[in-house]
Amino acid sequence: MNKQELLQYFHIKPKSIKRIGSASIISTDNKKYVIKKKSRKADSFDYLQTRNFHNFPQIYSSIEDEVELMDYIEDQDTPKEQRLQDLVYLTSMLHTKTTFYKTVDEDFIKEIYEKMIDSQNAIYQYYSDLQDMIELEVYMSPANYLLIRNISMIYFALNRSREYLEKWYSILKDEKKVRYAYIHGNLEEKHLIEADELYFISWDQSRVDFPIYDLEILYRKSFLDITLSEILEIYQLKYPLRKEEKFLLNALLLIPSKVDITTTEYLKTKQVTNLILYIDQTLSSLEKDSKKADHYTNHQ
Repeated sequence: MNKQELLQYFHIKPKSIKRIGSASIISTDNKKYVIKKKSRKADSFDYLQTRNFHNFPQIYSSIEDEVELMDYIEDQDTPKEQRLQDLVYLTSMLHTKTTFYKTVDEDFIKEIYEKMIDSQNAIYQYYSDLQDMIELEVYMSPANYLLIRNISMIYFALNRSREYLEKWYSILKDEKKVRYAYIHGNLEEKHLIEADELYFISWDQSRVDFPIYDLEILYRKSFLDITLSEILEIYQLKYPLRKEEKFLLNALLLIPSKVDITTTEYLKTKQVTNLILYIDQTLSSLEKDSKKADHYTNHQ
């Protein structure tokens, strides 16, 4: 069914319609709904409900419909720090309720390993070429000067990423057992609604995959407001990571993002500043966690 057919089918009589981005907020005499172009995976919400995870708005449309119709839930005004902590907590609940183990073959493990190597090499080559170009400049721009002053930090992060990847591979190539869960795929503060309960919205990138992919996205988008240590401390109360999962997560987190050199000088300087801050904070968190683990091990 299309938009009009859905509204008629559920006897929804709009009093007003407000457009917000790609969605429309429909107000009736006693309730509000959201209607938008269909983006969710087939049967995704049905699957989540079978696993006793109900933290998403009530859906009225079916997978055959052209659009999605769901309840509109009024979001509460919650401090950003609390929202991010709640986001991590709800993520751990999602993974806990949908997790399962699967035995995989060596080719599967090797494919992931080689793709990670390719990603690391591509980023290394990108910054190596950028360094060569910048060093030819007589007068460096502020962004380029800041980048060159900290280029060794980028290379160090990549080396550490490779070390963690090798540790992950050394475990999985023999064990061949991995843990999957249903992941949201696009975790950030604006995709959490706080009301009588916590709700996830914007499930269009959701899928069954490694749980750590959710953590990587969450941290990359929120590192200025929450530390990696805080994320892991909250998350692992419900869903402790296995050793190899931590290694792969660390390897992913230490691959620097690309700086867009085609943008304005202001935005490029801001990107470089955030990149340096991200790498520094991530390395510091991993070093602290490593020392904490060593201390715990030595006192067993």
